Amino acid sequence: MSPMTEPSPQEHAPKRRPRGRPPNPELRTAKHGRMLQAALKLFIQRGYDQVTVEQIARVAGQSKGAFYWYFKDKEECLRQIFDSLSKHLDDAILKIVTSEASARDRLKALSDFRNWTGKELVQMATLMNSLAYSRTAAVRELAMQHSAAWMRNGSRMVADLSRAAAQEAGWNRAQVEAFDFEAWTFCYVASYNGVLRYLDRRDLPPPPPTDRIADAIHEAFIHRLLSPREA
Repeated sequence: MSPMTEPSPQEHAPKRRPRGRPPNPELRTAKHGRMLQAALKLFIQRGYDQVTVEQIARVAGQSKGAFYWYFKDKEECLRQIFDSLSKHLDDAILKIVTSEASARDRLKALSDFRNWTGKELVQMATLMNSLAYSRTAAVRELAMQHSAAWMRNGSRMVADLSRAAAQEAGWNRAQVEAFDFEAWTFCYVASYNGVLRYLDRRDLPPPPPTDRIADAIHEAFIHRLLSPREA
């Protein structure tokens, strides 16, 4: 029988986890979310061009190497921020548009600024304003593409809902086909967007309460749309 041998020091040493992404999916998701929030905060505060990967990782409480677990580079991080914010806003619109309320009430809900005071909309608007002055042409183009895509999706849903509301109000088929819902939606969205921009201005007199602004937009656009039309 061969004599027993003492285990080597290496056999007593704890096994090291291979380098790479955290093995726990929930932990990965949580760290990924903190990294996105840190990047968003810094992009808004300092501007995209002035922020480094090291700064993002430090604010998120993680290492620079951890940043590259989730993103190829800083631009990929920005793309994921856009995707996350856009999803929140799309879900908010979809929740209103697909509710069981009447088409008229759903259109009025879209005009109610109290439904759009969530942090995602503010963050999206502030980020877009910041990126408009980026020195990087690719970043400016990326911001414009995401903004345009989100506006197209939102406008399409508003146009479909306004058409349904007109039919609900008793418009006949010929009246619906003759009305330019695309132009109506353009004016409606442009008015709403203009009001949002004015609310951010500090050089103007204090604006009316948001419920009065919502009622004014409803009166100017939706009420006329839903009025019965003569044959």
